[in-house]
Amino acid sequence: MEGDALAAVIKARRSIRKWQDRPVPEEVLKQAVELATWAPNGGNYQGWRFVAVTNRTVIVRMADAVQAVADTISAWPEGASWPEEVEKARKHSSYFRNAPVCIGVFVSRYLSAADKLLLAREQIDEEARRILSYRRSAPTAIQSAAAAVTTLLLAFQAAGLGAVWLGAPLIAKRELETLLNAPAEASLVCLVAAGYPAESPRRDRRPVEEVLEFIR
Repeated sequence: MEGDALAAVIKARRSIRKWQDRPVPEEVLKQAVELATWAPNGGNYQGWRFVAVTNRTVIVRMADAVQAVADTISAWPEGASWPEEVEKARKHSSYFRNAPVCIGVFVSRYLSAADKLLLAREQIDEEARRILSYRRSAPTAIQSAAAAVTTLLLAFQAAGLGAVWLGAPLIAKRELETLLNAPAEASLVCLVAAGYPAESPRRDRRPVEEVLEFIR
């Protein structure tokens, strides 16, 4: 793909929340996930796993599980401080129920050599505890999964699909992992809902000058 074509795919991608009632061929999903596995990852450990759900009943059960938890926490009295935000979040917590495809993204634990050293010393060394806290603030496994999801979204865009990255459903992480038959020793980090888009949202980005700083 030429640079201009790649830029076009990147800039055309949007979070899609409405889809056509049209199945996505498994081969298209397989190709997109295969591209996602070429994302950068810590130590090339490739700890990601993907569970693609096209079964309508299972997707609805997933959405119902998320909605049930959203309803519960929205009813907590503390929500009275932000009633509009809480109600908006509650109402939109399970819209992915209408997606033709819902992919659970899992990742297994990753320990670098530095992690192992720090873990071995954390009980006796204050500096080791401090450095380990830095590592834990941005875990390599999560960064690796994020790189894979980003690549997956771009692959979907290039294939004519529309998708959305979903972290909010983790409020029902336990229930979702059960429904998705969580891979051994892997943890659910997000969902990706996808399908042929039924909307064309247009949202611009802040100018690069606002987010980029050079140290020369």
